Amino acid sequence: MPIPLDCMDGFNETYHARPEMLLNPDARLACSSWSFATADIGSRFEHDLQGDLESGLWDERFGALRTMPSYDGSLRLVIAR
Repeated sequence: MPIPLDCMDGFNETYHARPEMLLNPDARLACSSWSFATADIGSRFEHDLQGDLESGLWDERFGALRTMPSYDGSLRLVIAR
């Protein structure tokens, strides 16, 4: 299911164009998958992401995500009839 660039919901895939949001522990905890991660994993993730954003490495590797009209991540809409 494509996620539009301007989607403001707070689930993991909506942060494809704004990874800075994942530096906020509250934003991560709003996503159920983060409830399975230990505090040390969250700290390591935050440290690594912060470093990648500051150095420009994240944008070098994934910067195109910031301008894509939509992102087709792992979400699938299943409709049963």
